[in-house]
Amino acid sequence: MFLLTTIAGCARTHFPDTVDTGQRLILTEGAPEFTLSADGNYTEAGDPFLNVSVSLAKNSLVFITREGIPTAKIEARFEILPDEATQRSGQSVYTRTSTHVIEGDPELTVQRSERIRYEETFRVNPGFYTITLSIKDEASGQFLSRSVTAQLPDLDDESGLLTGISLFGNSDEEPGPVSIGTYDVPGAFETLTFRYFITRSPDDPPIYAHMRLLEFESDHQPARHMSFRNLPANSIRLRGINYGQSEVLEAQTRLFADEFGAIEVEFTIEPPDIGSFRFEVFTSQNASANPSDAIVFRARDFGMRTPYFPEISSAREMAEPLIYLMNDREHQQLMELENDRELLRAVERFWLENLESAELAREVMQLYYERVVEANKQFSNHKAGWKTDLGMIYIVFGPPWYEEMFGRELRWIYGYDRNDPFRVFVFDRSRMGNERFPFNNWTLIRRDFYHSVYYHRTQEWLNGFVLRRPFGS
Repeated sequence: MFLLTTIAGCARTHFPDTVDTGQRLILTEGAPEFTLSADGNYTEAGDPFLNVSVSLAKNSLVFITREGIPTAKIEARFEILPDEATQRSGQSVYTRTSTHVIEGDPELTVQRSERIRYEETFRVNPGFYTITLSIKDEASGQFLSRSVTAQLPDLDDESGLLTGISLFGNSDEEPGPVSIGTYDVPGAFETLTFRYFITRSPDDPPIYAHMRLLEFESDHQPARHMSFRNLPANSIRLRGINYGQSEVLEAQTRLFADEFGAIEVEFTIEPPDIGSFRFEVFTSQNASANPSDAIVFRARDFGMRTPYFPEISSAREMAEPLIYLMNDREHQQLMELENDRELLRAVERFWLENLESAELAREVMQLYYERVVEANKQFSNHKAGWKTDLGMIYIVFGPPWYEEMFGRELRWIYGYDRNDPFRVFVFDRSRMGNERFPFNNWTLIRRDFYHSVYYHRTQEWLNGFVLRRPFGS
């Protein structure tokens, strides 16, 4: 086994900088895909330690068959770097490099989309740490590095503090809680647990911890047709998420009067439906208080996704992205099918009736749904990546030949002519008016003449020509 970790970053003590938004998924062709998290904990005796967790996508590795067994070989370099103040307390830098061989399923050409999970604990001094993991796939030569931060207050010197919030998923399919370091939370977990520590000394007055689960107004609809009118600036579909409009789903207040040291607090919920959420906790000396009255504030934003996101795992998840190849009426009729078996047959029938050959249909379907998953990994923000404007263009037209960025403008260029309006798609980055909005919400600048461009490209999907010629060639 090898080491990997997820984000449980520590925020500073003033809102809004204390909102942890988790990691983004990163997709680099040929490179290992993993998430990293690290959170600070204390033993019952009050001794601090770091808990580091990693989750590696097995199908992101390159497997080579040796003696009939497909294997992947990786090199992992792990570093725990204390800041200067923590190093002055006697904490040294920790590094480790190791090589690991992972066996695949000999019955499969492409390995399943399962994840390899690993956890490790490290006894450390109180302080602030940056944890970095680099993993290199020796077959492809590609590598990916991730860094997260974690903070452990000194219980002898600091009181009345909240540590960063760690998020865990609980499921009967897993031997224990699964650390979740990403913004995107798969919906397969049976419960979610938010965990943090509050520190108190015997000299501190009683304190209240107020915990709330909020749901924000947000857009989760698939991208609109690229020839539709552009939306006004106040449209939720353009803004993506509205942090000024929220609903309290659950709330709890706890009084801490006779507990001292590092007090572990957990808040467990059933996973909500797909949407944009925040778990927040703040302390005050009043039983009734608002975040504006907080002594210390912490929050963890997250987005609920389909059960095995970013992968596709059901007939409904196969049917939904077909909105980019169907007209609205056809797609609505498809989505009205409630029986999963009937829905799957309808999806297969759609591909077979258009492509006629079962072999050709399999090839085109594989390409289409590969792009859906890749869009989820590359472009997810307040909603799944395949639903974004970038995701729609990526799925239908493929990856751009060239990419240019000028301030708030992003240009995807297909072909060699950078001035061809039929082969250059321009995206604008929405102004959110909120410094904590963690996403690039790129919105396509729509044009009337895109109708013919889009129509011809979708026909190439439905006749199989998409396999023979990239768009723009």
